[in-house]
Amino acid sequence: MNARVMPPELIAAFDEEIRRLHARVSGVIGCVLATTDGRRVSAVVDNEADPQRVSAMVGSIVALGETIGREVMIGRTQFVAVSAVDGMILLQRVPARRDLLVVGTLARRHTNLGILLHETGITAEAAARTFDEWLGRDQPPA
Repeated sequence: MNARVMPPELIAAFDEEIRRLHARVSGVIGCVLATTDGRRVSAVVDNEADPQRVSAMVGSIVALGETIGREVMIGRTQFVAVSAVDGMILLQRVPARRDLLVVGTLARRHTNLGILLHETGITAEAAARTFDEWLGRDQPPA
């Protein structure tokens, strides 16, 4: 599954979650929700960053973090943080039944990493609930 086959109402729900994250933390300057194969699902970016290019890299970076985690035997990666001179990006898998989405949060340099991690996690969980609910619509009741 990729972003091209997600219905507009699902993408609209994801858009709302990404906008909420962007609004909750004052140091956040961008958020993307991407598929693990690098397709943009939703994005809000305040600077000149290209959301499609960022989305394309997000899945690769998370996959690399997970490969490193397995290789050094520390288990499954929970998040990947990239810290740079002028800011940071935090990447976290969306913990849905189908492991297909990643949230990326771009923030200014002095943003509190703990708050950023917490708020990105809240958004990843909300996106997971939204995605799982949508996936469950096609399932017959138990």
